[in-house]
Amino acid sequence: MRFRFIFACLALGILLAAWAGAAPTPEQRAEILAVGTLMTKAGNLFNEKKFQEAGDAVKEAQGKIEKLANGADRQMLDQLEPIYKRISAAHAKLKTEGIALPELKPLPEAKAPEAKAAPAKKSPAATAAKTAPPAGVKGTAKAAAKGGMSGVSFVKDVAPVLNARCGGCHVRNARGQFSMATFDNLMKGPMQTGKVVFPGDVKSSVLIEKVEQKEMPPSGAGIPDGELNILKQWIAQGAKFDGPSTSAQLTSYLPTGGNQPAPTQSMTVQKATGKETVSFGLDIAPVLVKNCNDCHTGQNPRGNLNLSTLPRLVRGGDSGDPILPGKPAESLLIKRLKATDAKERMPQRRPALDAVTIKKFETWIAEGAKFDGVDASQTLTEVAAVAKAKASTHEQLTKDRAELAELNWRTGMPGMQPSKFESANFLVLGSVGENTLQDIAKRAESLAPKIGDIFKAPKDQPLVKGRVTLFVFGERYDYGEFGQMVEKRELPTAWRGHFRFSIVDAYGVVLTPKASDYDLDALIAQQLGAVYAASLGKEVPHWFAEGCGRVIAARMAPAGDRRVNQWDAELSGAVGSLAKPDDFINDKLAPEMTDICSFSFVKFLMTDSKKFSNLMDGLRKGGDFKKVFGESYGATPEQLAVAWARNPPKVGRLKGSK
Repeated sequence: MRFRFIFACLALGILLAAWAGAAPTPEQRAEILAVGTLMTKAGNLFNEKKFQEAGDAVKEAQGKIEKLANGADRQMLDQLEPIYKRISAAHAKLKTEGIALPELKPLPEAKAPEAKAAPAKKSPAATAAKTAPPAGVKGTAKAAAKGGMSGVSFVKDVAPVLNARCGGCHVRNARGQFSMATFDNLMKGPMQTGKVVFPGDVKSSVLIEKVEQKEMPPSGAGIPDGELNILKQWIAQGAKFDGPSTSAQLTSYLPTGGNQPAPTQSMTVQKATGKETVSFGLDIAPVLVKNCNDCHTGQNPRGNLNLSTLPRLVRGGDSGDPILPGKPAESLLIKRLKATDAKERMPQRRPALDAVTIKKFETWIAEGAKFDGVDASQTLTEVAAVAKAKASTHEQLTKDRAELAELNWRTGMPGMQPSKFESANFLVLGSVGENTLQDIAKRAESLAPKIGDIFKAPKDQPLVKGRVTLFVFGERYDYGEFGQMVEKRELPTAWRGHFRFSIVDAYGVVLTPKASDYDLDALIAQQLGAVYAASLGKEVPHWFAEGCGRVIAARMAPAGDRRVNQWDAELSGAVGSLAKPDDFINDKLAPEMTDICSFSFVKFLMTDSKKFSNLMDGLRKGGDFKKVFGESYGATPEQLAVAWARNPPKVGRLKGSK
């Protein structure tokens, strides 16, 4: 089972490699397909526990890949790279079964193309200009290239590199749903995949990985070593911020003059007041997604008008501003929607929008073109999905989440049909038997009201609006692959489960214990408790939801549970690693250390039961987390973290544990 995914992805990588970039020759295509056949054969042999025969097939495939790579140009090597990575993964798995294979040689450097004519000799000035670091980092880049830098400044050293190398896609835009417009945006990372910078941990920081592998910038040229070293040193030193405000635009740190791009103007997107009669999320965004995405998203949108987000829509394209808030008749968007000339009317090559829909656009603009979503940097697809989910009934949200669950499974476990069991409040999918899934569903149904009692949730409502999905895995390898493929991250080795929540989706992932490794009820309850906490109010931070989940786990776990006891053992080390008491709140620790501190901190918050109850009640009423927290405790989480760090509560079994 654990090998099916490797070989399924290998086959997919082979097909993608054959289709991407310049087409290989017929002979090369035949060889690539032959590798696919060999690896399919290897996968089948491995599943039959014929490990030596599987190794022989991989060895033959390896030989073919090495021949294809010999003397290959850059385009061919780019096509072979994903295949190479999958064979490397197969090596690792066969090694665990005692199968020795020949050393897998690294892919060679690309063969330089033959010059057709002698290049024009470049002046020293031109050469210097090509390799020079962006303004503001010249001196530090030289120092970084030599190796050690002390006190790397985000404002003076890092921001100029990001502005120069990432500005077009991620500072002044949010390509790939990732904005670096501010320090806060950078540290938050892409919405779908999470953080790309882990303070103090260069190796785990995806930002560095993407730059080193020359996946970013997308030109494939990479960035100068000195600038890369600046980024590495900054992360190694704790990814500290030394500017006036973490919400300030990175473009504001650009030096005056020079050829750097000018800072962008503040967005004109205005927050809705709640009095509007037309909702952008419900009425406008879905229409734009359905009718405009084909032409006006991606790297080269038609007319340079990108409609992937509202700020980009407002910014306009070659034809000027599409929207004049308060003036629908003068807005280019309305003129194009109403145009009778086929060359002018939008959407093109699609039926014209009906009069009712166009009227909604006019009303939205007349009311100020306000934004009623959570985050204007979200794609319109996400904005529409969130708006729909908020407006959905429990039953409709259950249906939509079931479709997402199937999609997530196909993404994480391609080619593997899951076992499935449905109960009143849970959809359980997994790579284990249906009897096990049925047992887990029954456990979850039994645990949900107990969790509700602990947090004083209303008894006449489901614990969470919309059915929660539980993904269940029997093998650590499958659990890890789900994290990599669905969430695009490496799951910490200490984890045996985790959760994800947005109003659109809600799920927990569970790795079943071997024998009595840890308590299954506590693990399930942990994910349900975290999902419940995350579902409350507005902008509930991950640390709070995870802390609540672990409180539940400690209450449900029997005495001596190894997993919970390990949190106790590692608490002092986690607290000792804090440069500032609130580092765990601001995601400046490794994930597992952050979660251990979060648990202890939530336990600290719960020592004042009245204040904690006020917090939970305020969140249940839809309150903003920061505001409700301040009203309940008379301080911010960061301020209370100072008192907590002096004497952090142990995170083992709590009062009320069974």
